Amino acid sequence: METNKIRLGEIATYVNGYAFKPKDRGNVGLPIVRIQDLTGNARDVGFYNGEYPKKIEINNGDILISWSASLGVYVWNKGKALLNQHIFRVVFDKGEIDKSFFVYAVRQKLKEMGTKTHGATMKHIVKKDFDAIEIPYPQINRQIEIARNMDKISSVIEKKERQLKLLDDLIQSRFVEEFGDLKINPKKWKIKTFDEMTDLITDGEHATPRRTEEGIYLLSARNIMNHTIKLEDVDYIDQAEYDRISKRIHPKEGDVLISCSGTVGRCCSVPAELKFQMVRSVALLRFKNEINPIFAEYMITSDYLKEQIDRSKTQSSQANLFQGKIKKLKGFVPPIDLQNQFAAFVQQVNKSKFVIHKFLYCFIDNKQSIIKPRLNTKESGKIRGGKPHADEF
Repeated sequence: METNKIRLGEIATYVNGYAFKPKDRGNVGLPIVRIQDLTGNARDVGFYNGEYPKKIEINNGDILISWSASLGVYVWNKGKALLNQHIFRVVFDKGEIDKSFFVYAVRQKLKEMGTKTHGATMKHIVKKDFDAIEIPYPQINRQIEIARNMDKISSVIEKKERQLKLLDDLIQSRFVEEFGDLKINPKKWKIKTFDEMTDLITDGEHATPRRTEEGIYLLSARNIMNHTIKLEDVDYIDQAEYDRISKRIHPKEGDVLISCSGTVGRCCSVPAELKFQMVRSVALLRFKNEINPIFAEYMITSDYLKEQIDRSKTQSSQANLFQGKIKKLKGFVPPIDLQNQFAAFVQQVNKSKFVIHKFLYCFIDNKQSIIKPRLNTKESGKIRGGKPHADEF
């Protein structure tokens, strides 16, 4: 019986990159593309100026999949380059599939791929497990139609995120206007450590939570952005797991969250409408009454605190910011009335942001559910209202 699913190993060949050595990296030649160059976490670019096997060359339009440390799917658009190890270049030589549809479908499967990782420190997915991953496989015309709809949703999401960025810039300008450049403290605000300013500093669940396909949000460092929580790539837990984790820590409206692993120091406050738990890569700060949490959120993302956080994080293969270091960070204590005035301004702007966020959540949920495998039946392939429905794929 024909199904609308196919294994990754049946649709394409996956060419692994080359294990370039440190001595191979120079200042001239073709760029060497590593995982951190794809994720945007790289601070340096290495080049190779020698002979290389043609199979590791990548060009605009190539589909790349990182399979170690950080699982991800990317469309390369930065010109000719060379592929480092732990990244596949996808060669579509086995079956008929739309490239854009393939990208969306594999991204949808990243959570499943993550459950099959191996290794204690450097997480990776082994080739046989990778090849066995199944993705939806409707007819080619339906693949193209789905991909176009996904492109439209992605475009709307990008526009709304740009609007959010402009509103954040407005708030940041107001912060500097009210409190000055904290690095030079021109208004002579009182300085205290975070340990002195808070009633609680803790992190999320240490034991690996039992994840589900849907349910209550489980946040990790990747979900903590500056002044917002990103739910496009979020994990879920059920109510029982939520209750278990909540016995130790129960996030509240007004708490402040900080990313403590990978890209450390991103910060946002907890909104009233969000029910969630978190893993240990997220720290939670509960400030005393002398500190308005909204003021704290913007203080933590100031250059003054960023520099402290950069000095405090570990310099291992993956940066971490531990609780002990957070407690030693130094912040400012302006008059609470001034903090509250700033917070009121932020809340006014956030009314516009809230509308955009609700709009985003709706589109993100639609985007996550639109590609969904099921058996072909006489009813498959229907389109409701001109748009694909999640249950139809």
